[in-house]
Amino acid sequence: MTWRSVRWLLVVITILATVLACSPAAPQPAPAPSRPPIDYAALETAMEKAIATGPATLDNIRAVLINVDDETKIAHYRHGFTGDDHEHVWSVTKSVLSTLIGIAIADGLIADLDQPLSALLPEHRKAMNRDVGKVTLRQLMSMTAGFTNADPSRATWENVIAAHGDFVDLLLERGLLLKPGQNFLYSDTSAHLVAAVLAAALERVDGERPRTVLEYARAKLFDPLGINTQHVFSDTLIDPFGRPFAKAGFAWGTDPNGIEIGSYGLRLTAPDMIKLGELYRHDGVWEGKQIVPAEWIRQATTPSEVTPEYGLLWWTSGKPEEPVYVAQGSGGQRIAVLPKARTVVVILATTRIDNQISDEDLKPLTEGVLAPALL
Repeated sequence: MTWRSVRWLLVVITILATVLACSPAAPQPAPAPSRPPIDYAALETAMEKAIATGPATLDNIRAVLINVDDETKIAHYRHGFTGDDHEHVWSVTKSVLSTLIGIAIADGLIADLDQPLSALLPEHRKAMNRDVGKVTLRQLMSMTAGFTNADPSRATWENVIAAHGDFVDLLLERGLLLKPGQNFLYSDTSAHLVAAVLAAALERVDGERPRTVLEYARAKLFDPLGINTQHVFSDTLIDPFGRPFAKAGFAWGTDPNGIEIGSYGLRLTAPDMIKLGELYRHDGVWEGKQIVPAEWIRQATTPSEVTPEYGLLWWTSGKPEEPVYVAQGSGGQRIAVLPKARTVVVILATTRIDNQISDEDLKPLTEGVLAPALL
């Protein structure tokens, strides 16, 4: 480059710098108006009013807990219920199982989500047709495997027990209703097969005396969170409404072969549920220790390609900039994690055969009171 070219380049740079310095600054967006602080006493009053004046089933609610920034702002208990009392959380069990799968992958018990059932459950290959054998763990957990949601009848459970049969084989032999990976079909069968996958992985690693799913959960999740699992009920759960399960403290019922049920069967307290929600809100960290990989939290709560409402055994909702993810069970059970609001909401209710809270019944509380106040 000649000196003349260099001098011309310096002149141009000087002119540009002068123009830019004299140009008006780009207008800055006005700061978003800050929300007034929440009056939690008023919110609790509004919650109880919504329960009392809403559908009659809402009287089944026993606890509503709200944590903000790790502090319990509302602990609203009803009908003499306390933080030490347990209830069956139904399909919240699925989200707990999801957490255990994330831990198991990090531990090397399971290679990845895209392994097929033929590799994950080799002892059950004879019960699988070709399509079932190709179903992946990811498809089971995203409810896109195509298995039915209909549970085997009580008589079927009893027949399996009497004949010393294999419950997992029975589920696999029923086959698929839909082609895997293409449709969302909520399925308790799929969730229980996830539990069977974890049980089989523990058998491969442990040998002759494998840990149960509950023992693994206790060591890897419940004990670190300080969830009391003593006085446990861990037996075949034919009737979730019958004794002794319905009167137990902590419990996780099993199938006829002793595998913890993946789709329901956990009994927890409301504070237990808050701990699980806070674990997810903090990307898997509890008291400074990484209990669950942060990447797993992200995967589990990211909607699948098939539906925007479900991740990996977690329900998902909200706007992309304000995500909400929910562990949700029949009869009103909820652990709702609101990351942007730094909030966890828990609803725990007693469940009855013919008088359960429906999703529609719950709306006066969740959409009418909680969402406007917290989101």
